Amino acid sequence: MLSRLESLRGEVIRLIYNNCPNESHYFIPHLYGVSSFCVLLAKRRGLDAELAAACGLLHDIYQVTHGTINNHAVNGAVVAEEILRAIGHYSEEEIRVIATAVSKHSKKRKFHEPYDELLKDADVLDHSLHNPNHPIIDKEKLRYENLMIELGCSRD
Repeated sequence: MLSRLESLRGEVIRLIYNNCPNESHYFIPHLYGVSSFCVLLAKRRGLDAELAAACGLLHDIYQVTHGTINNHAVNGAVVAEEILRAIGHYSEEEIRVIATAVSKHSKKRKFHEPYDELLKDADVLDHSLHNPNHPIIDKEKLRYENLMIELGCSRD
């Protein structure tokens, strides 16, 4: 039997191939990258790594299912809840934590709860490290610099 995280990964992959197969080369590495960075940060910050991984997998799910970035964080929270309930392996509290993190992940300049911050930080890491030759997005610079300090890395 698949773990609940593997079930979620399978559902996300199915949604990508059913809704936007021509963009799978973007969504698969980004969602998996953010999910992996979520696990890393969760372990560093003493949060539940599996719950963090689910946040990362679902953070851009509205873009996958609806093909638009417009209000994708808030609308994505609703889609994430639907997916998690359909899978059936997540408690209502876990669904709330994941959906809340998804809903707030675009607000990079505001501070919220630990899983919200973890998801924002993981998204910034993936944006910044996926192509290290690209400049850091202005709204993500401060968060990126703080992450480099937290992780003991050079900011260059």
